[in-house]
Amino acid sequence: MKLIKKGRISYYIIPSFQATGLVNHCISTREGGVSEGIYSSMNFRFNCDDKRENVTENFKRISEAIGIDYRRLVLSRQTHDDIIHTVEDSDIGNGIMFENKFESVDGLITDKPGIGLVTLYADCVPTMFLDKRQGVIATSHSGWKGTVKRIAAKTVQKLVSDYGSKPEDILCAIGPSIQLDHFEVGDEVAEIFIDSFGSDTAVKFRDRYHVNMQLAIEKQLRAEGIPAENIDNYGICTYCNSDLLFSHRKTHGKRGNFGAIIALK
Repeated sequence: MKLIKKGRISYYIIPSFQATGLVNHCISTREGGVSEGIYSSMNFRFNCDDKRENVTENFKRISEAIGIDYRRLVLSRQTHDDIIHTVEDSDIGNGIMFENKFESVDGLITDKPGIGLVTLYADCVPTMFLDKRQGVIATSHSGWKGTVKRIAAKTVQKLVSDYGSKPEDILCAIGPSIQLDHFEVGDEVAEIFIDSFGSDTAVKFRDRYHVNMQLAIEKQLRAEGIPAENIDNYGICTYCNSDLLFSHRKTHGKRGNFGAIIALK
């Protein structure tokens, strides 16, 4: 994952996605927006006490930086579930130009050019997808509950069933998120991960378990036939880099959201 700087704005791009020439995309950072205080400064979270005009301006700025029209964004409505919505032209502007009409959508998928899919984060795992042959994109929000519900695997399954994708053509990226060292969980959550994904996804540090969501997601993708070389797992920790990326745990919930944004050209 490569950090790009344009003036005051900074964002990450995925080199394997960029090399295809098929998409405009980014994972944003906190830098270059107009929000203030705990939301400083590139906050994409509407459902908080940041001003709506600030958040809208932030979306305008990041969209301009990566070459898409902010008015054609489609925002998710994340509830830590496994629902993946197929985005159509009628969804354009959802959550940004008009009130969010989704009840529960943690994943977005489309083959329609010029529509920016947006999922939001502050420790949970951005998982992004590009079928370089069929021209299909997706982005899925995978917190620990979504990871256990296998939203990443279900996104691949939807690419295959709905668009005729072949696993060997799908590029996947696991973005900035809270990593093993800082993701402490209770025994009951650890047991779920051990049962679901293997003992290496929950590690005991002294007397407390820590979970490796990124490894669990990577295992899901491999089980769906995605080749190892098609999976980029960057290991960037939101907790360790809370000056650059919003982290719910580091700030005890006093934070905004950064975003994963992708659009077909």
